[in-house]
Amino acid sequence: MKYKVNLFEIDTTMFSIKCGAQPVPVEPKVFDLIIYLIENRHILVSRETLFNKVWAGRDVSDTTLSNHIKSARKALGDNGEQQLIIKTIRGRGYQFIGEVTESTDEPVSSHKATPKLQNRQHYPTRLLSGLTSRHLILPFLLLCIGVLWWLKHPSYNLAPERPYVLVLPFEVSGIDAEKYQTFADQSTREVIQKLRKISGLNVVPAASSFMFKENKSHAYIKNKLPSIRYILSANINMSTGARLQISPELDDLNTGSLVWSKHYQSRLDDTTFFITQAKVAESVSKALKIAILENEKVSLAKFPTANLRAYEYYIEGQHKRDLLTHTDLLTAIDLFSEAIKLDPEFEAAYLAKADAYRLIMAYFDKPADVLPFVIESVAEVLKLNPNSAQARASLGLAYVLAWRWEDAWSMLMQAQNLDSNLVLTEIGFALYYSAMGNVQGLFTSLEQANQIDPLNIELADWGHWALAMMGELEAAMQWADKQLQLHPNVGMLFSGASVSASLANQHQRAIRLAQQGVQLDSGAAYPILALAQTYGHANQADKIPSLIEKAQQYDGYLCPYETAVTYLLIDEVDKAFVQFNKAVEYRSNCLVFTRNDLRLTKIRNDPRYLALLTRVGLDDKSIMNHSK
Repeated sequence: MKYKVNLFEIDTTMFSIKCGAQPVPVEPKVFDLIIYLIENRHILVSRETLFNKVWAGRDVSDTTLSNHIKSARKALGDNGEQQLIIKTIRGRGYQFIGEVTESTDEPVSSHKATPKLQNRQHYPTRLLSGLTSRHLILPFLLLCIGVLWWLKHPSYNLAPERPYVLVLPFEVSGIDAEKYQTFADQSTREVIQKLRKISGLNVVPAASSFMFKENKSHAYIKNKLPSIRYILSANINMSTGARLQISPELDDLNTGSLVWSKHYQSRLDDTTFFITQAKVAESVSKALKIAILENEKVSLAKFPTANLRAYEYYIEGQHKRDLLTHTDLLTAIDLFSEAIKLDPEFEAAYLAKADAYRLIMAYFDKPADVLPFVIESVAEVLKLNPNSAQARASLGLAYVLAWRWEDAWSMLMQAQNLDSNLVLTEIGFALYYSAMGNVQGLFTSLEQANQIDPLNIELADWGHWALAMMGELEAAMQWADKQLQLHPNVGMLFSGASVSASLANQHQRAIRLAQQGVQLDSGAAYPILALAQTYGHANQADKIPSLIEKAQQYDGYLCPYETAVTYLLIDEVDKAFVQFNKAVEYRSNCLVFTRNDLRLTKIRNDPRYLALLTRVGLDDKSIMNHSK
């Protein structure tokens, strides 16, 4: 039997793959994998089925399967990003989705092939009529050589790329410009959200866009986001009588030219500015020659709320949420609640409230106390919009941090199936895989998250922790170096980076990083513990007790897990387990790393540690049940 897939011919008799006359090298087991997927292309094939059918039930790791899938894609001109031939259904298996033509082993005579060429309407018949197979050999060979070259350079993509757009935070001018800056910021977010609903565009999420609020120079943008092609900026000019003018411009960074600009008149005392935001998104799409699907047009036309007073509360809440302090997040929740009182169907306000609670749970308060509020807020979103991927992504990440493994996996899978372009989903998967010890899954999720929202601070922080806690120290330090360059004023990134540096025995570097974290986050307790740990790893354990005492003097939540790790460095094992037990009681998010954390090496054989793994759901038996 022979199978034809695009330019490739797969011969099951000769066990070969060719592009024209050029052989494509492929390992025997990769060939078997390709054939099995082709023969079962009408169904989704699970990993377990592949293990049984291709490897005859041998003990094969997930990594081996992933590597063979990667090789199979490469052999057929596909890759893991495009998945045009072999598609991965996360947690379920694989399916061969490329178009396949079957033929027998009987040779096809040349006189049968000519009419097929002549029947292609996009080739003028008069040009083809004088061509013989001899005339076509050279172009065909050149095409095959090009395909084979592409196989060795998978970063080159035959499919057209979506225009990559960055929306800069809008500026305000005119009357009371400073007063209306929060409105301009929210208008920026709304336009970004609308643009991201257009499937033909690749738009940087708001979290990364607002990293350019203080520096909007094109050179700075290119340095931070080298792949960006288009920049959308706008000025909102405020006038008397609640009138305003929005003047957006779309620039092409590659050519330095202006692609599109326009002036829109609007008002603050009615909902015309929502219509204007939709018009801006539509015009950008039109300028870039991107079609908007019918369902996308419906989504663009939706208003977040018709209650302008509720929207004012929402705008102020978003401003407070972006400040990312404990007090400001609590204030943001109150403002979102006020917005919801005025408009009980304000979906975006419920979603923002859930996300603010999730941030408090991750960084500021006892997770056990806050998780119920995340769940409640997400439930309200899902009542209004059962298909909200964002709500599921936020709750899925919260479930991971609370080590509710089955709930986490279910919610993250639902989020991804609804929208595969959400960074919180990929952060959740990365932490899940880190907890389970799945290196391949971890790297895949981090790569995907980085493509979606490259300047996201949560990704910067949790990405490093996920790598470091898996023992991937070189990758963790490389990740940290890049993130510290992108976010040079975020203290928690310096404190976190000190952990991987210590574990890699780069002690002076670790101490410098931890000291910088203390300096940048002078009002927080964790940076003090991070500094204490660097001293412990550097054989300066005498400095630890006073730093623990100093950290415990801070008001607010002090992570028991990190306190326990610090006690282990001065051999206070009993005190460490008191803190571990407290971490379980608090449902501390750091417990997701308990199984693989290199800092816990000295207690691996302690029965209390094994009991801790069981309580967190990371013992061997539980891992077998959780592994996807």
